[in-house]
Amino acid sequence: MQTVAATGTGTSVARLATHSPVIPKNGYTVHDTEIVHNGQKFAPGVWLHRSTRTDEGQETLSHEWLCGPLHVDAITRSPSCSEDYGVLLRFTNLDGAEMTWAMPLELLAGRTEQVISVLYNRGLKIEHSKRSEVVRYIASQEPLRRVISSSTTGWVDGLFITPLEAIGGRDAIFQSDGSADGEYTKGGTLEGWHQTIAAVLPGNELLQLGIGAALSGPLLAPLNAHNGGGFHLLWDSSNGKTTIVLCAASVWGHGMHFTLKWNATANGLEGIASLRNDCLLALDELGQAEPNNVGNVVYSVSDGIGKQRAGRSSAARRVRRWRVMLLSSGEVTLETKMSEAGKRIHAGQEVRLVTVSSGRKYGAWDALHGHPSGAALSDSLKKASTTHYGHAGPAFVRALIESGKLDQLPAMLETIRMHFHAEPGQSARVGERFAIVALALELATTYGLLPLTKGEGTASMVKLFNGWLVERGTGPSEDRQILRTISDFLDRHGGTRFQSVNACAEAVRDRAGYWEQSGTGSARIYLFTRGGLQEATQGYELTRVLRTLDSVGAITKKEPGKMQHRKRLPDGSNPGLYWIDPARLHHGD
Repeated sequence: MQTVAATGTGTSVARLATHSPVIPKNGYTVHDTEIVHNGQKFAPGVWLHRSTRTDEGQETLSHEWLCGPLHVDAITRSPSCSEDYGVLLRFTNLDGAEMTWAMPLELLAGRTEQVISVLYNRGLKIEHSKRSEVVRYIASQEPLRRVISSSTTGWVDGLFITPLEAIGGRDAIFQSDGSADGEYTKGGTLEGWHQTIAAVLPGNELLQLGIGAALSGPLLAPLNAHNGGGFHLLWDSSNGKTTIVLCAASVWGHGMHFTLKWNATANGLEGIASLRNDCLLALDELGQAEPNNVGNVVYSVSDGIGKQRAGRSSAARRVRRWRVMLLSSGEVTLETKMSEAGKRIHAGQEVRLVTVSSGRKYGAWDALHGHPSGAALSDSLKKASTTHYGHAGPAFVRALIESGKLDQLPAMLETIRMHFHAEPGQSARVGERFAIVALALELATTYGLLPLTKGEGTASMVKLFNGWLVERGTGPSEDRQILRTISDFLDRHGGTRFQSVNACAEAVRDRAGYWEQSGTGSARIYLFTRGGLQEATQGYELTRVLRTLDSVGAITKKEPGKMQHRKRLPDGSNPGLYWIDPARLHHGD
């Protein structure tokens, strides 16, 4: 039996017989079993002992039970030993389970409720009237042991930290001011995951994308990948795309619980993204997202930086930062969702969340692996994602560290990237993301975690990337969006807001320009005013718009050094106008 006598100057440990425990006159003791001292029984837990003297000089001893057994095992701090100091608490909860919490010491500067609420939430039995004394007990302890801590998950000083474990062979722990653990949980076995989810990877390109995306998170930091983002699986309902997201989530936690919904608030997604640093952010049902905010959420999650906020003292809080691989699913595209709020998708958003069409031979599947239908395979995988989970991700990181080749990852990626042929710019950025997923698949195959043949993961990702290139079209994404925007404007207003240049033409309201017959047939040429063109392309710089129009030959007349050409109108005016051929606006579609 072990009795701990605790004082304000530190903690001493003595191994004593049951009939002879050490009880100080002043200070704290903590013990895990009932003890007896001078005939008095002391229940398991933390006790406060006080000695007082009466006016007559008589000594009186008092003993107060504060809470269940609560040990302060270590001081925690950042690898630099310059910040993020805390204490490592260990206690037994109401169901007899041993719990740990790396508590930031900065919580001691606030109200005691901040500490007590977490301890209550995790099941520590506390004497309600002694809540403040429990916090004083924690503050009084000075253990000798030191542990590296991190308030974010992922890579820290050569270690990989999750709320469940630190991978890398050194004493480290995740430190949080609350109970949030990012849903990193484990169930079943790694072997069970191999036999169910991993077993159906061969021949199923979309499932390979999902599992590869889940394994790619730990590669982002070693690859120094600054351009974040992810993939959006698009198709009709009930085809299996959500199942792929659940399987990807099972790499790190419970398939259903580790997967979030898009309808979470922007602030909520920031918080969970910081808990998924160097890992996977799985989001389902894009159609449930808030149309006004979804575009900004994509930027924020992909760029890996949260909003600057002030603390209670008005001082700036530390900005949250993260690197994640995003995997999404839904029946609508980001562009469609944003359009519900009258917003236009920008190229930066489009390439950050790459849409991958998910209609295959059997729903989202190409190979059924003995299952009678795609629906049956989906049902089997859904069950597996909530039965065997949380093992593959840590196993992959462990193998990655043990390989001793972290510094070789950039060269490996460069070799794989050669298989992804794309023009420099946006397509190359997307190609690199597919290449990172391919690298994760190849490494996991080498480590024996996935039953793929060498090169299969790369070939699958190249095929998906080439499919994306075909669906996207050629040229920069901004160019296509600008051309489509002008075309849509003409579809809506070409017959009502453009006036004929003929002398007898009837005036129109809210005129955006004029039209005249082209010289080659019955088609019209639209002569935009400056204001009309700016309205049609709101959100884009006019110079950018004109450069795009000129690049596809849509500007049919222009004066030397200008993009405009003057036109004598029936009222005698001679303004400079932008002469646009709508037939050229579909270039590259």
